[in-house]
Amino acid sequence: MEVGIMEVRMESKQGPVLTGIDPVLIQIQQRLRARPKEWLARLQRNPGKLADVEQEVHRAFAQMADQVVAGLLAEATADPALAKAAKKK
Repeated sequence: MEVGIMEVRMESKQGPVLTGIDPVLIQIQQRLRARPKEWLARLQRNPGKLADVEQEVHRAFAQMADQVVAGLLAEATADPALAKAAKKK
């Protein structure tokens, strides 16, 4: 029985197939360049919304962590031998 390469997708079953960690890290770096500026601007406009911004920051970083794990999984299972070993567990 031949084991195929596992497809790891982001966001949904129709989302793009991840090929490894590098594309994920590039996307995260782009988000990290823009998001803190957005959060700062929101706080400067309305300091009373600190709790809302804090929750948004936590959600964003949790999502980035999930994306890193997905990228690692995609890269680790790109090798058919690794995918076969993972299926045995």
